[in-house]
Amino acid sequence: MNKPIESPLKVLFVIQALSSFLTGALGVFLPATIIGLSGLDLAATPAIQQAGALSLGYTLGAMMALRAQSWAEVRIFAYASFVAFALSLIGAAYYIFIVGVVALGLLVILAASLIMTLGLAYYIWKYRAVEMNAGTKNMSRTGASS
Repeated sequence: MNKPIESPLKVLFVIQALSSFLTGALGVFLPATIIGLSGLDLAATPAIQQAGALSLGYTLGAMMALRAQSWAEVRIFAYASFVAFALSLIGAAYYIFIVGVVALGLLVILAASLIMTLGLAYYIWKYRAVEMNAGTKNMSRTGASS
């Protein structure tokens, strides 16, 4: 499907590029900053650096998504980002509401992950509905049945 990407979806990719770069660069080069903001132990440094590297990879993906013109070009990245942000949302919520670690970094992660998860879910649902409708129309034109 070659449906053009809407501007609000591009805004989500800008938010993703900026937030992923910030957290990724801090995680790789200044892990103690991330650890201090999130309330983790310094023993988590290697994991924070690895997570930062993964986050920088998502920065590149978001920048490439910004250059894309159609949903078909960003669909797989949007699904992957949705899963990553949904799991990040669950993790932040777990630490804040169940473990009781209410740190500034976790609150920012919770808010950003919630916005990105809901935003990406909306566009995945919206473009998926368009794909389904296009498939139904194509089937009715060719006389195929399900």
